[in-house]
Amino acid sequence: MKIERIMPGMGIRSNVGTMGVAGVTLIRDDVNVLVDTGHFGTRNVVKEEFARRKMSPRDIDVVVLTHLHWDHVLNVDMFGDAKIVVGEKELKEGILLEDDKRFDRAFKSLLRGMDVRTVNDGDRVSKHARALITPGHSPGHVSLVVDGVAHGPAVFSGDAVPNFRAYLRGFPDFSFYDQAQARESVAAIRRLNPGVIYPGHDSPFNEKGYIERDDFTLILRRENEENSLVTIRHVTADQPVIKDPPRSR
Repeated sequence: MKIERIMPGMGIRSNVGTMGVAGVTLIRDDVNVLVDTGHFGTRNVVKEEFARRKMSPRDIDVVVLTHLHWDHVLNVDMFGDAKIVVGEKELKEGILLEDDKRFDRAFKSLLRGMDVRTVNDGDRVSKHARALITPGHSPGHVSLVVDGVAHGPAVFSGDAVPNFRAYLRGFPDFSFYDQAQARESVAAIRRLNPGVIYPGHDSPFNEKGYIERDDFTLILRRENEENSLVTIRHVTADQPVIKDPPRSR
């Protein structure tokens, strides 16, 4: 079994809105499982990562949609040969966008033309991967627990635990459905004592801290046919400078 990050999740916001970059991860088990698909703005990155691995979307057997928010699901049409796994309550009550139900109806119409399977707690999606229902952020949010990983299970938490600060806080950044359930979902994931958590919008971590850190490059297009790039990297901080106080004589 092997876990490969197709696209990192990031929590990127600006004064004009959010970029909604959700993580996309491949689990090579007895079948190939993809967790979330990203959205149209990240589609080319997903395609490039499959090509780099000499794979195509047809090689994916199962797609797990943690929930139906737009930033996690809009590329699902790329995987027409796969089984699409979603929480039972999420399929009934989950939404793509809050403001316009027409988008929800259109997206669920697309799903009805695919091989959709609903799951409940403990249902297997592959030999080592099982569903954990983690509602609160959305009605039927589903996380994925993968056993057989060194140092404890791997948890793909979607937006039930979107980032490390939500894990520490015990509550996700956004709760669109039920605050009490959202808190319990974080607690349920913590009780598993995961060796690694792959969150919806952050780098992988566990209770001790980040396991990996992702770089982020912001590209600003300028009027003179040049791009300005701002890259954010995470490096080890300098050690504190401690000077002994002067000794009195």
